[in-house]
Amino acid sequence: MWVLTRLPRGVCYRIGAGLGLAFYFLAKRRRHICDVNLRLCLPDLDETEHRTLLKKTMRDQGIGLMEMVRGWFLTVDKLGVELRITGGELMEPADGRGVLVVGTHFTSLDICGKLLGERYPADSFYRKHKNPVLEWVMSRSRGRFGEPIHRRDMKRALRRLRDGHRLLYLPDQDYGRKSAEFVDFFGVKAATTIGTSTLAKGGRARVVFPAYRRLDHGRAYEINITELEGFPSGDPAADARRINAHLEQAILNAPEQYIWVHRRFKTRPEGEARVY
Repeated sequence: MWVLTRLPRGVCYRIGAGLGLAFYFLAKRRRHICDVNLRLCLPDLDETEHRTLLKKTMRDQGIGLMEMVRGWFLTVDKLGVELRITGGELMEPADGRGVLVVGTHFTSLDICGKLLGERYPADSFYRKHKNPVLEWVMSRSRGRFGEPIHRRDMKRALRRLRDGHRLLYLPDQDYGRKSAEFVDFFGVKAATTIGTSTLAKGGRARVVFPAYRRLDHGRAYEINITELEGFPSGDPAADARRINAHLEQAILNAPEQYIWVHRRFKTRPEGEARVY
């Protein structure tokens, strides 16, 4: 991986695209999950449009993988990319309140997180990797811009927010029924964590949503930051739906860049059949 990052950015991009096309043909399980998610969430596509988006999405997974590796081993100034950011002032803590940054699983998550973290360092939750080498590489990279917090250490996360720090939190995966509400995601009921509300309330933090997108074949990245005013509302289900609505809009701006290979609908409401 280190050797690959020594190659020019454009070459890495093409390698990633090639890997993604290999995933399309070889990673049948992930392609199936992606296929199901796209059919559920974007049902108005005709079969040709659907197949085209499916292939683009799998291709983008490889591009994102190469970007992630470059982010691990290169400093920001060596990435050779441009960052276009709006709403950056919303990342600044004010009145002693921390900032809860709602991240989402786009393929550009790692590289955009690095670009954003260079300007606005933030703590983040982590899950220890089983491979000790990858664990060392990932912790070393992500720990440069904030404190890694074990995903179960909510007390530590709340304390950091109350002390005026930023915390990156990703609520857009299916974490099971516990502490979740079934709310719409593209019109489909999805088990959506209410952890965003819990952190915002307990940490007395402002909540911001950064929507990010890869531009110009990875030469530039766009991050648009908006504040979720009045969050939390006191209704965790309504808050969860509000997060999903922001995510839907971000996805529609670049649908192939979302990580559709996750089983977003693996937990179903009582009585509903499995979808995968």
